[in-house]
Amino acid sequence: MLKNFLVKLKITIKRFIGKVVYSYTYLKNYFMIFIKKQKSKSPSPSAFIKSIIKKWKTSLTIFISIISIYYGAGAFISSNINNSLNKELKLSHSTSQHSTTSLIYVLKSQIDDTPWTPSLPLIFPASILDNLPNFQLGTKDATHHIIKRMSALYLDPNLKTIGELLNYPSNIWLFSQGKDDKLLPGSAKQYRKALSSLKEFSLTQNIHHPLNKNHLISLLESIHNLLNRQTERIKQHTTEHNQDILDNKADDIFYYTQGVLYTTHYYLQGLTKDYQDLIVEKELYEQTTSLFKNLNSAIKLNPMIIKNSHLEDSYSSNHLIYLAFYISEAKNILLNLIHTLKETTPKDVLP
Repeated sequence: MLKNFLVKLKITIKRFIGKVVYSYTYLKNYFMIFIKKQKSKSPSPSAFIKSIIKKWKTSLTIFISIISIYYGAGAFISSNINNSLNKELKLSHSTSQHSTTSLIYVLKSQIDDTPWTPSLPLIFPASILDNLPNFQLGTKDATHHIIKRMSALYLDPNLKTIGELLNYPSNIWLFSQGKDDKLLPGSAKQYRKALSSLKEFSLTQNIHHPLNKNHLISLLESIHNLLNRQTERIKQHTTEHNQDILDNKADDIFYYTQGVLYTTHYYLQGLTKDYQDLIVEKELYEQTTSLFKNLNSAIKLNPMIIKNSHLEDSYSSNHLIYLAFYISEAKNILLNLIHTLKETTPKDVLP
């Protein structure tokens, strides 16, 4: 069924491109003939305008084709979500920690390596997207959540500043979204400042904030709270809207949640490297492996259309529930990890 749909889609795209090429050729030939006729006459802009009006159907077709190509092709090119989980992250300095290095990578992947789309105005093709912007918002908000917890743990003024920068509105390009339309720094610019400050913080993190088992527990609890917030949001939305004929918010929540999980995956990966000796000592390797498998499965969910069908519907899926299942599994594993660490965790600093 999917194969037939893709074949039909391919044929439709070819026909559309053919009509666009035909329109371009027609317009080009029409202009050439018109210019030749005007060589022996005095130029008359009004005559040209009148001729365009007479050919309004062709002109309208050409205009729609140009707009469709600009926004359609532009959005298609810009719509690639940067959610690769195979990046091997290395410490930039011996006094850095893997967990903070992972946050740096996540921010860089969504702000530098990919254009920040939530703030783009209508003149950009990517402004008509909603999947990519929501994914990017999820990654940024999850990073902000973790930075806030780190700031509370370490009482570091640099982290507080980074948190404030990440809390900057996400939809600012050049002007404020209010009635005053004031000229303001763009969202991406503020987030790049946060990224730069986070890089500076990471260079001396081990010196000022050495690894501590209680810090690990607090950070894992923070991640659990973050994931719990996402499952509650999914639960509320599916309960209230699973009988809607058209649910245009389901995909927003789906991709936002995947963005949160993308940040969570890399950050937990960094934590497990930082506390690798402790994880081996407490025999938690299998649990952490299972944790990453669930997060990976949730991030890699990629249905063609996000559906929020009624739970008793026998013929349609509910992709938000699929997502919530993997998150719930990850939450349960996190609780087990936290419980195990709390049982025998003294308040000492790791050597």
